[in-house]
Amino acid sequence: MIQAVLNELRLTWRLIRDARVPVWAKLIPLGVLAYIVSPIDLLPDVIIGLGQLDDLGVLLAGLRLFQSVSPAHVVEEHRAALHGPEGEVIDAPSYSVRHKES
Repeated sequence: MIQAVLNELRLTWRLIRDARVPVWAKLIPLGVLAYIVSPIDLLPDVIIGLGQLDDLGVLLAGLRLFQSVSPAHVVEEHRAALHGPEGEVIDAPSYSVRHKES
């Protein structure tokens, strides 16, 4: 579960930095972040467990919404760059590497 959330956060970070994603769509993760750090919650954080659970739900829903309104080909491109050929997550940042032809 934690790994899945981290993967979604990595994908979101890459999409935020991509110029092909509209600026209005990039406001969604910012709104989610504002909700999480805001003292106003649906369930107060003083209720141990439930307070953090609603934050997690809003986080996951916001990230999914952001991905759904972003251009599909851009999302798939970044998702493929984050995952190796076997589906494992690659933690290294993506860099453009030029290969010499033999």
